[in-house]
Amino acid sequence: MNFLSTCTDPGILSVILLFKRLFEIICILVPIGLILMASVEVGKITMNPDQKAVKSATTKTIHKCLAAVGVFFVPTFMSIFMNLMAMPNYKSSSCWSNSSVEMINAYEEAKDFDDDVEEEKRQQEREAAETERAALAAAREAAREENEKAAEEARKASGNSTGNPTELAAKMIQIAQREADSHPPDSPNKYTYDFGYIPGYSGNGYGYPWCAAFVWWISNEAGVYNHSNGPVTHKTAGVDSYIGYFRNNSDGNRYEPSAAHGGNYVPKMGDYIFFSNEHIQYDGDHIGVVKGVSGDKVLIIDGNCSNTVCDRYKSLNDGYIIGYGVWE
Repeated sequence: MNFLSTCTDPGILSVILLFKRLFEIICILVPIGLILMASVEVGKITMNPDQKAVKSATTKTIHKCLAAVGVFFVPTFMSIFMNLMAMPNYKSSSCWSNSSVEMINAYEEAKDFDDDVEEEKRQQEREAAETERAALAAAREAAREENEKAAEEARKASGNSTGNPTELAAKMIQIAQREADSHPPDSPNKYTYDFGYIPGYSGNGYGYPWCAAFVWWISNEAGVYNHSNGPVTHKTAGVDSYIGYFRNNSDGNRYEPSAAHGGNYVPKMGDYIFFSNEHIQYDGDHIGVVKGVSGDKVLIIDGNCSNTVCDRYKSLNDGYIIGYGVWE
């Protein structure tokens, strides 16, 4: 008879206490009724002193009195039985024994305390989430200011609006930021249509995973692919082809492993960033661009992230990041 948490629930114990009180009342009223019936039998003896009638009435009176005594002590026997069942040797808990005003009040206080602790925990989680959102917003704003500052410095140094790698990187990030703020739909989209037809995919070949198409599109819009140090000929779907391009030092570009994979390179605005779900070096399955670095976090903009363009950050030591494509 092990009720576990049921026997500590104030609501259930209150119901059991109500039945317990009703049971006790019944065990008092029934004996009173039996005694009254026995009194009637005694009255019959007085009114009819016949020996046979006296014997019958006496027997009935004794039976009723014995029954009245038995019923009256039933609650006592029940309590003794329930207390025995609640002993440690039986490894059980008695709801009957716990159903008292004192125990119910104690369990209600404990429940209120647990509720207060749980609410405090939820409040702390909400505050932590709000702090994280505020930190992300601050990091984004800092990266945006860094991008604008770098672009301004590049314009002053070059005296024109094209040809400077730093300015091209800033322009690419500004275009990517605009796309992230507009939240374009999943593929097929303008990136896949501009990127090109790939046989074997749905949507007449234009509905495919589009992270590489997004990177190609913003790079092309910024003029990176027309830059002398940029990946001029690269227009291939697939992250590994990007990785191979940079690993071959094509057009003077290079590949840098991430910190989690033995590298010591600090990424900068405009670098391509490569990811691997399996955390395997040179075996990428996602690509984005770097907005900048804020503390120990790298700020990223990438397409085909949750079916849209994401503006987010990750730890520089995250094993999901396998390396960077440096094009200047």
